[in-house]
Amino acid sequence: MTFKTPERVCWTDDASGLTFFVVAKTDCTAKWRAAPSTPLEEVVNSTDIFSFKSNCEGFSRVATSDQLQAAFKTTDNVSVIKSILSAGTVKVKSFELEVDSQTTTAMNAAANAANVATSAATSALDGVKGYLSSFW
Repeated sequence: MTFKTPERVCWTDDASGLTFFVVAKTDCTAKWRAAPSTPLEEVVNSTDIFSFKSNCEGFSRVATSDQLQAAFKTTDNVSVIKSILSAGTVKVKSFELEVDSQTTTAMNAAANAANVATSAATSALDGVKGYLSSFW
């Protein structure tokens, strides 16, 4: 089964060298671009706008009002989010996970652990029976 991480939509301001990004729900950026009237609540995970240096890698922080004003000429988060969604680059990671085999492996491990516990309990009980029978 294929899984995808949420989308990180990045836009770089060449003047400051900062990359700004928003976190969008999986597969929602393209849908929003096709229908920009879609409410942002259906597209982004939050209205936070993050920034950092160097190509969407490294530590990010919530962008300051000064950074937004310098890069986008506004501090209105909705306008900035729309700008980033419109012109930004979508970064998403996909990964494959064999859910059925993972589940089977986990179930087998649990069954083995239960068998070991049952065997240990039976051995302990047999030991107690032998100990008690020595008194009778």
